[in-house]
Amino acid sequence: MPLKKEGKGGGYKFIVFSSLLSIYTFSWSKKLFNGNFSATAIGSYPHNNVEDACNLILRTLPEVPCWPQLPERDMREEMLVQYTEGLPFLKIDQKKKSVYIDMPEDSTDELEKFYYKFLSEDPGLFPISDNHALGFSNMVNLLKEKRPESLRAIKGQIVGPITLAGSLKSPEQIAVLHNPVLFDVIVKLLTMKACWQLDQYSEFGLPRIIFLDEPYLSSYGSAFASLKKEQIVESLNEIFLAIHNRDSLSGIHCCGNTDWTMLMETQVDIINFDAFGYMDTMLIYKNEVRAFLERGGILAWGIVPTTDSIKEATIDDLMGKMVSAVDTLTGFGIDRKLIIENSLITPSCGTGTMPLEEAEKAMTLTHQLTVQLKDKYNIT
Repeated sequence: MPLKKEGKGGGYKFIVFSSLLSIYTFSWSKKLFNGNFSATAIGSYPHNNVEDACNLILRTLPEVPCWPQLPERDMREEMLVQYTEGLPFLKIDQKKKSVYIDMPEDSTDELEKFYYKFLSEDPGLFPISDNHALGFSNMVNLLKEKRPESLRAIKGQIVGPITLAGSLKSPEQIAVLHNPVLFDVIVKLLTMKACWQLDQYSEFGLPRIIFLDEPYLSSYGSAFASLKKEQIVESLNEIFLAIHNRDSLSGIHCCGNTDWTMLMETQVDIINFDAFGYMDTMLIYKNEVRAFLERGGILAWGIVPTTDSIKEATIDDLMGKMVSAVDTLTGFGIDRKLIIENSLITPSCGTGTMPLEEAEKAMTLTHQLTVQLKDKYNIT
């Protein structure tokens, strides 16, 4: 246990052990999954009706469906709350729609309980209940009943540790990110939430994918975020390694701009970026993108806008942007076949804050785009 008894009258001191991660390289004996411009999504939807959301996903993402997060249904489905079941010292006020961490001076007992559960290596002790994610069980059941013939993989998602720890605060408004004890707890809790989803998906016998949603990383390098690169990479890699140990693929989504080269240096398999808003920012890193693709990494192109731009977006415009991006990469000397095999298509972000009609348009365009790209590049 990471607990140490201090000297006379000292009580307990909590020692954070950073995971001793072995150096991991993407070297599957058999590659789990080729992107081939298949479509998936980030996860959030504006629906109140879970069946409507699941049916939309199955209709527009028949190859790589995700499960729907429904923040309009219940605040417990909001990104910063959805994965917090089992988090020590968490306080949720549904009437005020607030969530915060209140850690007492004597926190040893609750921390001990958490770490005993974590060290059991049983994700079943860290489930995501229907109260926090009604869409998960409903999507699993729907896939059992109406499994598409085109189904190639199944995607899940968690909030990233930097985003959760940077957003959760104490009553004194100090972010958990600055508390090494609680930050370590969050990394390990999210690790178990990812593994729990993967275990539920195992019965389908398909490649499994977990995305970490990390919008907070768009603040990296700004005056508002005192984040150290080593802290980011180590915490992400701890979760990625747990996903890899279940023979599954790890992904990361950042809807703003960030240090993409830093993410390429982690052990992540899939990088999902806002290709509608930040295409040029990603493509300037031609050498890093080439190395990422050559080591088996997949780019998930968030090319379908989830902002007001969706109102004017057309399939022809989006198709033109993607073809141009492929041509740019091939112009850098990157093999076209490599680009195609290591590309997915997604909306630029979640659709949870969009009007329902616009969210459905974004998903429809995502589906249409993947169909046209597969046709243009002769992907069967």
